[in-house]
Amino acid sequence: MAAAKRKAGGGSLPAAKHSATKAAPAAAAAESDADMASSDEDGSAAGGSDEEMADGDEEPAASVNNDGSGADAAAAGAEHKKRTGARATNAEVMALNEASMLFKSNLFRLQIDELLGETLVAANTKETRGLDAALKQIRDVLMAAESTKELTMDAAANLVRKLGKGAAGAVTIPFPDPAPPAGLAVKVAFAAPETVNVAGSYPLGTAVRVHGGFNVDVVAQMPAQLLQERDHLNYRYFYKRAFYTAMLRVQLQRSALSELFDIDYALLRSDARLPVVVLRPKPDTKHLRRLDCTIRIVPTIAHDALPLHRLAPGRNNVRPSYIRETAGIAPDAAPADDDSGELPPTPQYNAAVVGDALLLTHLKYLFETAEMCAEFPRAAALLRIWRSQRAAAGRRVGAREVAGTRRLGGFVLTMALAWLVRSPRSGPGSGARLAASMNAHQLFKGAIEFLAVHDFAAHPAQFGDAADLAAFGAGGAAVLVDPSASTNLLAGVQPWELAELRIEACQTALDLSHHSEPQFDRVFLSAALADVTAKYDHVFRLDVDLAQLLAPHHGSGLDVARRLAELECGHSA
Repeated sequence: MAAAKRKAGGGSLPAAKHSATKAAPAAAAAESDADMASSDEDGSAAGGSDEEMADGDEEPAASVNNDGSGADAAAAGAEHKKRTGARATNAEVMALNEASMLFKSNLFRLQIDELLGETLVAANTKETRGLDAALKQIRDVLMAAESTKELTMDAAANLVRKLGKGAAGAVTIPFPDPAPPAGLAVKVAFAAPETVNVAGSYPLGTAVRVHGGFNVDVVAQMPAQLLQERDHLNYRYFYKRAFYTAMLRVQLQRSALSELFDIDYALLRSDARLPVVVLRPKPDTKHLRRLDCTIRIVPTIAHDALPLHRLAPGRNNVRPSYIRETAGIAPDAAPADDDSGELPPTPQYNAAVVGDALLLTHLKYLFETAEMCAEFPRAAALLRIWRSQRAAAGRRVGAREVAGTRRLGGFVLTMALAWLVRSPRSGPGSGARLAASMNAHQLFKGAIEFLAVHDFAAHPAQFGDAADLAAFGAGGAAVLVDPSASTNLLAGVQPWELAELRIEACQTALDLSHHSEPQFDRVFLSAALADVTAKYDHVFRLDVDLAQLLAPHHGSGLDVARRLAELECGHSA
């Protein structure tokens, strides 16, 4: 897809209400004086970088006192001009301008509060009572699941088909590409999860209703005894994970939950290596359907279940000999030095494994950030709303969807915001730290200004200082290393997706800096496009037979390096 020029305007966000815009100007201005003064104190305490990032929020309060002297000065200027016919002084003009900007800034905050009030989904409330009950029922079903003995791949596939028969249709194992070859000497087994926890944006308080509803993630941790030390090699972990995912689906379909939900598979972050079970409320379950939510059951592993040091970005964990085996080439036909010498690294493959191992670790880090920065969840929710309106991937053009990885989503932006709040101020790639005392508007504005100018490929970023940035950034990849220095949070994100993000952030930063125009409509309403054709002047579609393009060549025509590069992307054939 290519875009020549952008259009002005767009759709609107249905959930946003405009009752905040009806506030009386005088009341709004008076109400905001104390708030703006306290924001100034927070910004000055945070240091020079914080003042720059939050400058647009604090300029009116610098000269408007809590006793309303700004309004008094404006009134005095008007009275002076009426009485004498003389021009207003510079001080009187400045007072009028400050009063106007103060009203608009306070109005913007009121509109943000109204937007979050309509879109934020809070757990353990009257509205989510049915959802919370369903989540407890899911946990009970999964924790009561019966174990199986070790099975070959063929026997495992037969078991899943047998147990999955029913009204909901047959169940198969969602193996990634390449599927396990016949006779693979890897056995799989199933046991009840070690733990079942609600994770992601819902418990963190950052879940928002956008087009397509919202997701609630339930993490089911695979028992450590199901894995072996070398399962990180040659897709063994992903095969075991796929079987475990299928058995989780079987357990749910055989329970009473099948009467409330349509149960199916989906892909996490559009990665074929990471299937999940999704539960969507049936139309007749009004108390759940009204929420427009999708529950995702995500299999994970403990952080120490596999040796993470062997999953560094520069390591190879898919051997060329295995690529040949999955392509049907006999071992004796392969070159003698197939697995010797320098092997190409598999950074995206490695990151997919590490992401499963550190999912709960990352969630814990976000909870710690929310404890030290009270407005962090609300600011992260604003970023989610903003991103959901502007992401091209997944949008429809006619009957087709725009292709994309969808890996640059709410989780990555939330982690980036946490990095801005908790990162040190050193080096050109470290960014400007946002003060934990900032309000949601200031944090959102600071994050947008940062995303508008920062290039994660030219200036790799990390939460600490223990990561080898050169290894993570090999090949020009964009880099944001997680707090454990084990994985790149931007692994697999395409360059065009980051370029689109920077363009949108740059436009939003300009909109936020224009106090003479309505900010809220331009930032949260005008950009909420109904389809891609409202966003771009020209949209091109190329029809490509991906199954044929990505199909492995056989015999001597197999290009192992090309095939490995195709598999790295995680797309399904």
